[in-house]
Amino acid sequence: MSNGSKSDTALFNAANIIRSYGFEDQSSMIDLLFRVVMTKKALSGKDDDCDAVYRTMQEISATLPRFPGDANLFFTIYNALSPLDERDVLSFINITNDGRELFAPDVLVEKFSEYIDANTNKVLITECEQYGPSLLDMIKSNPKVQFTLTSRQAVKTELLSAVYASVENVRLLTADIYSYGFTTERYDLIICIPIFGGRALVNGEDFISREPDLIAVQNLLYHVNMDGNLVMVLPAKITFGGGSTASLREYIESNYKIKEISALPAGLFAPYTSIRTYLFVFSTGKTDDVVLRQYESDKPIRKTSPCKNLVVKNEILLFSDEFTDLNGWNIDMAFSEEDKDIKAFSTSPVKKLRLKDAATVFRGKAVNAKGESGNVAVINISNITDTGIDYENLDQIEEEERKVLRYILEDGDVLVTARGTTVKIAVFEKQSMICIPSANINVIRPKDMLRGAYLKLFLESPVGMKMLQSLQRGTGVVNINYKDIIELEVPVLPLEAQDALIEKYNAGLKFYKDTIAAAEEGWRGVQQEIQSKLF
Repeated sequence: MSNGSKSDTALFNAANIIRSYGFEDQSSMIDLLFRVVMTKKALSGKDDDCDAVYRTMQEISATLPRFPGDANLFFTIYNALSPLDERDVLSFINITNDGRELFAPDVLVEKFSEYIDANTNKVLITECEQYGPSLLDMIKSNPKVQFTLTSRQAVKTELLSAVYASVENVRLLTADIYSYGFTTERYDLIICIPIFGGRALVNGEDFISREPDLIAVQNLLYHVNMDGNLVMVLPAKITFGGGSTASLREYIESNYKIKEISALPAGLFAPYTSIRTYLFVFSTGKTDDVVLRQYESDKPIRKTSPCKNLVVKNEILLFSDEFTDLNGWNIDMAFSEEDKDIKAFSTSPVKKLRLKDAATVFRGKAVNAKGESGNVAVINISNITDTGIDYENLDQIEEEERKVLRYILEDGDVLVTARGTTVKIAVFEKQSMICIPSANINVIRPKDMLRGAYLKLFLESPVGMKMLQSLQRGTGVVNINYKDIIELEVPVLPLEAQDALIEKYNAGLKFYKDTIAAAEEGWRGVQQEIQSKLF
């Protein structure tokens, strides 16, 4: 903060004063902030007694709804907020949202500033209300660059126009980047953190997707100058999603240049969201090579301790043909291939096949009403243990066989958890009653050249687990889609060799179980002997 700026504590105190009078939601607090800033600007050093302040506020807010209070109340609010300088106002906007709206962390604004170079003349920054004083610093440190800032809300645009009024190289626009024609200009650099998730109303507008973040990508690419850059933060879904998301990836690959994809630290946008996010750099032209990075925070991110520095954990350069070989834009897979275990697997002479060529993969059935009786047993995540499947405690449902036919498990099917806190793997053994997997389980049904037990051994190996983790779509919660699993490459040894490994594993597992059982029995004997002699 500048020397004239208030401390965070002072800003929170000011916010609490406003809340104490019943103005608790962000929209009402922004409305008050706007009235105070514009009133202060109109007075410009004139008398600021209670009546003058209230009368001036009424004049400048004639087009707004009536202020819900009297002159004394507004004068109290005015005295709390009028000392705020331009930097304080930007910080105060963040404080009012209480984590309910996205706010760009300072460390990300610093990263954005690195994309401004000697050839950058015009910059567009969208949704500028998301940024704090660090954006003002970035603009002031580049006085020769013309910045255009957009906001979707007219009140916020006017408020921020007052904040940036003294900065000559800035102009504010009320604009909706999720609609065509929000501007007719092109820019050397566009910086954007769009709305994450949801669906936008785009009736009559021919966007590939209806999701706001994906609409923003397509729309903003139209406004990048030749050799200009679109620097954008997007949720992880764009790297793997199917349907319209996959269509948008294909559209970008065919028409634009992908220069950089960087994984950002988990929790960077907390408490607003904890979803995984990526930093993308797109440009005009065709992709020749792509820089892939993984950033981590210099220290654990907590509510009271935001990320201060982005540290490069991994960085590689892929040529266009190597990038095309990725499953979607799965950069985790690209980094896993740099791992020594993955490299050893990739360079081994063993025959390898993608699972889609060696097995059938499907997801389990969503089941609502479950009980202790029925004609169909349901395997849940909780039934998969370290040593197999607990068949004795399966839930059961009453259902016509034809309605579950496509989900009925067969001997040798490999079960892999689709959701949960950890990845669990098991091989199904045929039971006397029909068994089906729940929707939280993916099923891999090997073809003739692959044994289920052998596949389980591979997937539980360090290489297999790393490959599965590269498919994980969530952060704290495992989320593995069966459509991604089919792209995994697995080793396919001759069946005799597979059987030999399975036999050796089973013998070792039996020895392990017998040893544990004997040790537990011996320990119980010792305890009983000691207890019998205590008194």
